[in-house]
Amino acid sequence: MTITPTEESGHATGGIGEDWTAAPGLLRRAASWTDPMEPALGQRLGMTYQLLGEPARALEIHRRTALAGAGAPDEITSLAWAAAAHCARGRLRPARALGQLALRALRHCCDPRAQAVTHTTAATIAALEGHGLLAKHHADRAGEAARSSGDAMLHLFVHTSLAAERLEHGACQDVCDTLGTALRALGGGHDGVDVPLVLLARCRRGAAHLALGELDRAITDFTDALDGYQRLGESLESGQLGAAALVGLGEAHRERGDLGPARAAYQEAVVRTEHSGDAQLLASALTGLALTRCTDAPGTAAVLARRAADGCVGPQRIRALLAGGWIALADNRPETAAEAARQAAGEPAAQISRTACAEILELEAMCLADGQARQRLLDDAEALWATAQRPLAVARVAVARARLRPAPERGPVRTLREATLRLRQFGVSPAAAEAAGLLNRVMADREPCVSVRVLGGFRVIRDGVPVSADEWQSKKARDLLKVLVARRGLPTSREVLIDTLWPDEDPARCANRLSVALSTVRLVLDPGRRMPQDHFITADKHVVGLARLRVDVQEFLAAARHAIAGAQRTGSGAFASLAAAEELYRGDVLEGEPYAPWAAGLREEAQAVYLELLTQLAAAAAESDDHHSEAHYRLRLLERDPYDEDAHLGLVSLLTATGRHGEARRRYLVYATAMNEIEVPPAAFPSALRGTVAGRGSGGDARQFGTYESPGERRSNAPTASRRRSSSPLPHALSEVFSRRSADSAYSTGPRSLTTPSPTLPDLD
Repeated sequence: MTITPTEESGHATGGIGEDWTAAPGLLRRAASWTDPMEPALGQRLGMTYQLLGEPARALEIHRRTALAGAGAPDEITSLAWAAAAHCARGRLRPARALGQLALRALRHCCDPRAQAVTHTTAATIAALEGHGLLAKHHADRAGEAARSSGDAMLHLFVHTSLAAERLEHGACQDVCDTLGTALRALGGGHDGVDVPLVLLARCRRGAAHLALGELDRAITDFTDALDGYQRLGESLESGQLGAAALVGLGEAHRERGDLGPARAAYQEAVVRTEHSGDAQLLASALTGLALTRCTDAPGTAAVLARRAADGCVGPQRIRALLAGGWIALADNRPETAAEAARQAAGEPAAQISRTACAEILELEAMCLADGQARQRLLDDAEALWATAQRPLAVARVAVARARLRPAPERGPVRTLREATLRLRQFGVSPAAAEAAGLLNRVMADREPCVSVRVLGGFRVIRDGVPVSADEWQSKKARDLLKVLVARRGLPTSREVLIDTLWPDEDPARCANRLSVALSTVRLVLDPGRRMPQDHFITADKHVVGLARLRVDVQEFLAAARHAIAGAQRTGSGAFASLAAAEELYRGDVLEGEPYAPWAAGLREEAQAVYLELLTQLAAAAAESDDHHSEAHYRLRLLERDPYDEDAHLGLVSLLTATGRHGEARRRYLVYATAMNEIEVPPAAFPSALRGTVAGRGSGGDARQFGTYESPGERRSNAPTASRRRSSSPLPHALSEVFSRRSADSAYSTGPRSLTTPSPTLPDLD
């Protein structure tokens, strides 16, 4: 049976603006439908989900729509909405295929709605692929169709959908005016009502205000849209709407320098877009979040930027690549930053976007050591920003040029002051320089780049160079910084610090020693005294703490927790984020202080998070059938914890499932020996089918598989291996890993007890 519009919605489905009040009930009923849908109903539902920002659901509706291929307007429109959904998912190939089908069918169709939707989608695809003239052709055809229809809502749809591409070309004021006029043309019928298209139009108008430097107006538009999405979400029983408004708010707050609200908006947008499947919007949220995390957590920021670039196309990918470049530049890696600029310049969409070209020029300029070449590129960037109608960006580059100009050529100081004042007039605060980007690098010459490494040992890196032992002058000064790091930089009372550093001495006599050590630490961190004395170390009469100091273990913990949370929330892109976080762990915290009680808490916390990372990585590798990586991470787990039963059994199960029965036997013996050492009865030998343990998961007798049982004891609950897996030959590289590690006692999980009985293994030959 095919579901028809009149049967389920109670009225004929039609244009973009028709009867949105019925949408909540229609969407709730659609969730339970299993039969194919008529094109009229299918295109309406697909349109609704697409305008709500849920392209994954829009595509599911398209797959359930019965298309006869007759070229009816509803069928053409259904194809166009599906193509638009693929664009939002970052999948240009299926988007292009569906768009071409719709365009071919459109040759014999004069319906203005089908014409407008199809040409709008075709314009978006062409712009993402870098075909500027083709995009303009389709945009013009879409506008003509909307005007001929006399439908104000269709007219708003076309201008809203094409606003992003027009902003890239520099038509900021025109976009702002056109959307304002289109919204007013709706009159009391829709403006002020929570219609998805109206809310999206407000987001696009907010983006235009943002481009023009009108930050307050932009925030007003984004806030109004977000409030509307919240109300709409309540009627639809969904809390995942409004990601576009959140990203816009994040952008506006970041430009102003309000990085706390910006991060909060981006983070919430990430959660909502991961649920909705909008890869393009997710990339924008991740990119913005990466830029705001550059100063306090550059490792996490780099992971976020890489994840953003891997999942999107068009301008979103360009900006994600550039964000990675700015983050690398802030981390004193100009070669990596320059390569990011080259990759961004090679993207097809960069050829037709003035704003993208200007951003690329900014990054390229800051990668250069030649001052004159840098100034020339910044001049070109400023000119592009001017033609793109971006006055705030022009003011930002003007500040950079004035600050970077050599002293003999700098001219009157008022030039810099005037440029800075102009930037402040847009509402941009000095805190905006803390986000990755041009201002951040321009201000870098004023602030020393200092980081502390405690993973795998203690080192202070200042302006890219390790601080030598001779500079410290005092071991107690080094210990003071270690203690403050171990306490996570939180304000610590002077009495606690004195008791930690001089435990056997009179505290009254050590107060002056602490002050001297504190001065020494400050001098080591900032020998040129370029910053106020409390820039890195804050102190008063009672407490001492850290501020604005990068610490590698905090970056690792932040990156690891973000990756683990992402893996638990969704498996998409989990392995890359987890692996990037794992690479940050260079060793245990303060390995040179193994018996210091004040270091134990942070060390154990980092170790626990690292083990969880390895566990998640092994699970992610198993999910993708990456046998070599799964074995690698399970072995790493066992090196850290030779009594991790799940890691042992998962490894044995992997070897068995991939046909390495001899290695599986050996690893099972190692596991059984380890369990016997801690007086825990071993579980049964895992079967070849992943996800079961022989004799337990399959209901058989464990004794026939040789499970060791201590007298009078039997384990009631055996842990299961990772999951069911089809048997396949183990890769040669994995065989070499096991052969190499089995020959090296360093990889043994513990000495074999001569007095512990070995379990009897099943006959696997």
